[in-house]
Amino acid sequence: MKRLLLYIATLCIGLATAFGQSSIDRLNAEIKRAEKEIAKNERLLKEVSKSKKTNQTEIKLLQVKINNRTKVVDGLNKQMSLISNDIKQKEDDIASMNTQIETLKGEYADIVRVAYKNQKVGTPLLFLFSSSDLNTATRRLALMRRYNNSLKQRVADIEQLRSDVATQVELLGQQRQELDQTKSAHQRELNTLGQERKELRAAGKKLAANEKKISKELKAKRDQKRAAQQALQRIIDEETRKTKRKMSDAERRAITELNGKFDQNRGKMLMPVDGGVIIERYGKHKHPTQRHITVVNKGVNIAAPKGAEVFAVFEGEVARVMFINGLNNCVMLRHGDYFTIYSNLASVNVKAGDHVGTNSKLGNLSASDNPDDHQLHFEVWFHTMNQDPELWLAQ
Repeated sequence: MKRLLLYIATLCIGLATAFGQSSIDRLNAEIKRAEKEIAKNERLLKEVSKSKKTNQTEIKLLQVKINNRTKVVDGLNKQMSLISNDIKQKEDDIASMNTQIETLKGEYADIVRVAYKNQKVGTPLLFLFSSSDLNTATRRLALMRRYNNSLKQRVADIEQLRSDVATQVELLGQQRQELDQTKSAHQRELNTLGQERKELRAAGKKLAANEKKISKELKAKRDQKRAAQQALQRIIDEETRKTKRKMSDAERRAITELNGKFDQNRGKMLMPVDGGVIIERYGKHKHPTQRHITVVNKGVNIAAPKGAEVFAVFEGEVARVMFINGLNNCVMLRHGDYFTIYSNLASVNVKAGDHVGTNSKLGNLSASDNPDDHQLHFEVWFHTMNQDPELWLAQ
């Protein structure tokens, strides 16, 4: 029973360590994703900051950067908590194992004392050969074997526990070092976060000086975009009706197969523009700089470097290439019953009817000096139902 309890205790220690490590690994992955976004963000901010005036894109990039920096800080906080808990658990485990060692050593000493007394009474052979009959001799032999095995087992258990303690002490030292490093990283990130918040406040003050003018421009753009979105909705409706026409079984099977492939890539598609950062999310929300304005976004807005290339997120057919006032040049790709739409292109490399593969170039964004110009507006639709593009893009 004691041997079983020893095994169970060792197993529990191993499982707890593995669970804690998997949680830390998961947090590390989240932190690395956030740091990758911060790196892209900083490259864009460096380019955007060359503009002579503070602009909406700069404010949005700073906000996204702060959000990602906060994720890093939160992740490091959780790591410190996990490591601290694991250190406490290891300290308790080491104390428990040392207690077990002392117990086993006491049992071992008891067995040795019994052996010493037996030697005074007579030798083991004398004990065996003095049996009155064969059955008694057999029982005595079995008793002697159990006695010897018990002695060996106590020695083995003590050595195993000593080895386990040494391993846990070594791991404890590593984790204490890891905790110190994490604390240092956490403090650095906190300092950086504080500095970035100051930058955001300073940029916000500059923008506030022209609030009336900006508010008027935003209202005009909002009205223009609403009309553009209505026009786009009509086009989506027309394209969806095409898929509802009478089709052959082969055509319908092909569409169903493409739908399945598109579905399987949910959350795995690459960003449609290299170096892009999502600065305006999908859905209804307050404007990031003008709190009295509500934004209804049918897709996501992705800030990117000047003249950046735009790529197809999935294979499909070019359904339309069009210019819509408020969305500029747009490319609509059909993927079975799904559509992806790439708007605000300065130039287009494809035409209606072309078949494009995943990551095929569709066009380029503007190369103007105005950071607000080189943003991709990206949408995903299923039939006439709008989708959140971020659910389809790889995180």
